[in-house]
Amino acid sequence: MVGDDPALYPTAYQRLEAGLVAGRGEGAERVPPAAPKELAGLAKRDVLDTPAWRAYYVCLALSEDPTAVRGPSRQAVDVLTLAGIKDPAEKEAGAYVREPSAQDDDLTSLASRAAFAQTLTCLGRQDTIPGASWDRLSSDAAKAREPAPVLQARDALTAAGRPSPSLRVLNRAKELEDEDCARLEPVARATLSVLTGHMPPESRACLRRALRDEDPQTRWLSRRALLAADPDATLPSPTTVLRPDGLGAKAPRQLGTLTATYDVARALTASGQWQATPEWLRNGLREQGGREDLDKADQVLLALSCHRLQLDCGPQAHKGAQQVSRMSVPSRPAPAEHRAWHRLLTARAEFELGCPDRTDNSVTSGPVSTGLTPESIQLAAALGEAGCRQAAARLVSGANLVGLMRAELEKGDLLAAADALQAALATNKPIPQSFHHELPSLLARYRSEAHPALFSERPGGPASARATRAAYYLLA
Repeated sequence: MVGDDPALYPTAYQRLEAGLVAGRGEGAERVPPAAPKELAGLAKRDVLDTPAWRAYYVCLALSEDPTAVRGPSRQAVDVLTLAGIKDPAEKEAGAYVREPSAQDDDLTSLASRAAFAQTLTCLGRQDTIPGASWDRLSSDAAKAREPAPVLQARDALTAAGRPSPSLRVLNRAKELEDEDCARLEPVARATLSVLTGHMPPESRACLRRALRDEDPQTRWLSRRALLAADPDATLPSPTTVLRPDGLGAKAPRQLGTLTATYDVARALTASGQWQATPEWLRNGLREQGGREDLDKADQVLLALSCHRLQLDCGPQAHKGAQQVSRMSVPSRPAPAEHRAWHRLLTARAEFELGCPDRTDNSVTSGPVSTGLTPESIQLAAALGEAGCRQAAARLVSGANLVGLMRAELEKGDLLAAADALQAALATNKPIPQSFHHELPSLLARYRSEAHPALFSERPGGPASARATRAAYYLLA
């Protein structure tokens, strides 16, 4: 295998799930403290999520209440400050809560405003949210018919000491008596149960089954609902265990973390081991390729993973490949919309579709950066890999990427060093042969003692797929 990969999303929800278990009996284990430096490293590097969303996950991960963010967290402020994203996270969250994106649908807007309101509460900045924005959040929650964003909004209002409105979604309480677990999916069933305070036997059976789901948010919400209905309920232990540093690793097999699967696929091919792909991983991808309910985003990730591993994954992967060819350039310039640009460029590079039209103009019309950022380095690498070399070169113009590689390796950040290498290769910057000769010794302290073919993101850390891929790119 290629190691495990910690990430913010599983860290947040696995810690919340573990928190619901902790203290419920003499045999319950306490939640291991989250190592501030490692958690800050995740928040800094996970640049495919915006700063406000990264801050939200950090706040969840460090919440003293395992049901939601309930108040200010000094720990969260310190971690986000260490990661260098506290100020941009506050700015983004505040701007969205006051003026949501017109491109988001009503439910996405409601969920995002609720999450960002909780983030500002966590950072002790809830007083910056205007009363009109709180009123709008309350009004929209009252009208919404989907229970998950409504519960999120109610949690945000409660944390800020504001009353919960009368909720239209409570009219759906009868659906909790449906014994067909597939008809009301677990997240909706769990959140509706928490909102209504109603847990009929049919829902209890479905949610107990959902405790084995591979998605940590689904497991956490299911456990939260079951314990809200019966605080003394005897429930099975969580199916995943937090790492010793308090972080949660993403499971490559789980639907919804196909990004992790793609990381594994790239690590295997970078190390020349794609033929050694575990059979369970092959079978899991083929199984998902036959699922009719796979959403479009997962279809694309499935197509990328299967293409990389040279697998025929069936109709859903074929649909994903067709989507890639039709993907359009994001409406906002890079790097303002980093996540969408990175997704587009990575997908086009995987299928060798070349640089998309209008990329050069769209990139250069973006905001001018006052310094080299992790986002600009990653985007330059993706641009170059997709064949947009001129745009990539402009993004990192004047940067000493070789010097940055050495500095990041000496500082203890393998992933940042690999990003700098890919940006250098993408922009045709010369890399001295002497540096290539130094790399094996610079990487020696990142090699896993237990599994010498694998690498860790920081010296002495656990092996991971992303670190192993990065190391083999550096050594190639």
